Amino acid sequence: MSGPRSPRVVELSDQERATLEGLTRRTTVAVGLARRARIVLLASEGVPLERIARQLGVDRNGVRTWVDRYRVGGLAALEDRPRSGRPRTFSP
Repeated sequence: MSGPRSPRVVELSDQERATLEGLTRRTTVAVGLARRARIVLLASEGVPLERIARQLGVDRNGVRTWVDRYRVGGLAALEDRPRSGRPRTFSP
């Protein structure tokens, strides 16, 4: 890979890498979680945040947020957090 490495490179163990790759391939996982796993995997390969954002069609700040959250909290940090506001009154 050419070019400078991202300052937000994520170091992954073989187990973490296998888990994240599994999340990207499963059909029953939420789309957002699969995208976040893909972001972390690309960051672990040293792909710059700008390129990750372009490749996945997401905002660069969002990429930075998910990489930083993963570095601090691991796999659990990629899960959706409870949202504020009134709960849904109808079934999805």
